[in-house]
Amino acid sequence: MMSCGMAALSITLAIEVPLVAAMFPGQRVRMAILATIVNTVTNLTLNYVFFGMPWLQGYHVLAGETFALVGEAAAYAALSRPRRVVRSVLASGIGNALSFGAGFTPLPYLLCR
Repeated sequence: MMSCGMAALSITLAIEVPLVAAMFPGQRVRMAILATIVNTVTNLTLNYVFFGMPWLQGYHVLAGETFALVGEAAAYAALSRPRRVVRSVLASGIGNALSFGAGFTPLPYLLCR
């Protein structure tokens, strides 16, 4: 079994990387690599930094998901050619909604113990 933090990261990457690649045809490989890097950073920051901030108690998920959405969308927009700001926001928003929702399924509980 893996740690719960690594399970969350694995689920996030499994959902968001293919989605981002699919939403940027013609640049799938570059955007998939970028999505892997950016999602790793935002997911680990959310799970290991935001949860440890006492002043965010009760709001750490909202703050962390907002951080992830904005950070990922900015990275996608910055590296997509041509720049696709709306598509970047949609990719980040849909991906984060799906991976957040996956946290309410039995999958995370099966992966971490």
